[in-house]
Amino acid sequence: MDGTPSDSASQDAAEQKLRKKEKPRVLSAEVLPSDRHPFSTHFEVVKRFVTLSHNGNLPIDASRVEGEGIPTQAGSLNVRFLKAIGLLTTTDRGLYLPTQEAMRFVSARSVSDEKARPILKKLVEGKWFVEIARSYLNPTNPISEDVFLGELAIAAQTDKEKREQALGVIVEYLVYAGIVTQTESGLLLAHDQRIDLVNAADATISPLVQPQPSLISLPPPLPENPSWQVLQTDDFFLKIKSDLTAIQDLSDHLDLIRRKIARSQSEVARTGSPQPAALETTDKREGRAPIIQDSPQE
Repeated sequence: MDGTPSDSASQDAAEQKLRKKEKPRVLSAEVLPSDRHPFSTHFEVVKRFVTLSHNGNLPIDASRVEGEGIPTQAGSLNVRFLKAIGLLTTTDRGLYLPTQEAMRFVSARSVSDEKARPILKKLVEGKWFVEIARSYLNPTNPISEDVFLGELAIAAQTDKEKREQALGVIVEYLVYAGIVTQTESGLLLAHDQRIDLVNAADATISPLVQPQPSLISLPPPLPENPSWQVLQTDDFFLKIKSDLTAIQDLSDHLDLIRRKIARSQSEVARTGSPQPAALETTDKREGRAPIIQDSPQE
């Protein structure tokens, strides 16, 4: 016998309740955007924060920016990420305000994206996903977006398959900011990024400690010889026999050199003037060539 209408209605209600049951959260070590809303929604959310807060003068709840074209929960599910990248800030009551940079960004974007990109780029400088892009991508060999999403997932310590939409939004942030270029072949680091990194490294070098050219003319590299191993750098030139026993002998001599250097540095610290680790003397009576001898032990 078929069930009564009331039983059928109760079963439907139970099934709907199960469908509405919240899915388990996928954890991550870094704050990620929502999986439910596209990249384009983020800027509209920020714009609404600027408008409804009266240019940052009135803290508002995240849900207030939703509606009038902004999807439900687009504000409340993305405020943590927007705060993490510097577009929002919180008050002591858990309400939100747009930052000064966010207001500048919204104003510049009302003119053009080209005016707004540098503001966003400056905001995200140093963020974890920018560091991943600069360490993994390069300007010449494109990397597929799927592979790069995997690198972002590893860095964020999250599940790539379950957070792929959120990671894709991060890629769009990188593209909009001009840090990454999107091509048909894959993702490239924008050409100016490597230049920026080099300039930043150069800027950290004081003019007083600029590298000086070597005063010692190193001998030219020797031709390869299977019975000898040659290693040449700006600081030393090494030629050693291809024999494992010679390695131990070399190690013993390195210990001797290390002790001489340490003794010399201790002498400088004590007297303020360097004392050479070796003294050069000449036997004038017999006109012999200079002799190198160790300095006296202390």
